[in-house]
Amino acid sequence: MSEKHASSLKSTYILLDKAFPNGIDERHYFSLLKVLYEHLSDRNLAEVISKVSGKAESIVLNDIYKVAANIVTCEEVPTVIEMLNFCGFSKWIEEE
Repeated sequence: MSEKHASSLKSTYILLDKAFPNGIDERHYFSLLKVLYEHLSDRNLAEVISKVSGKAESIVLNDIYKVAANIVTCEEVPTVIEMLNFCGFSKWIEEE
């Protein structure tokens, strides 16, 4: 990760580490992409989720496109928002 991205995405990594201390569960994966999609660029979102999930960045980017095109269902959005809110999501949004 470049130094520029390291500093600009640091709060995102911290948020995700708090909300998903054991990693991103597959049932929350697409819903998390949907929730964060409106707050990060596609590339930044792919980079962060790739690092946190261990998935290849290209795979995550394709999954982001699926979410954006409503090709996949994202039934866990309310749960993911609740998990993120518990860990400071609203403060993170304000930092954007």
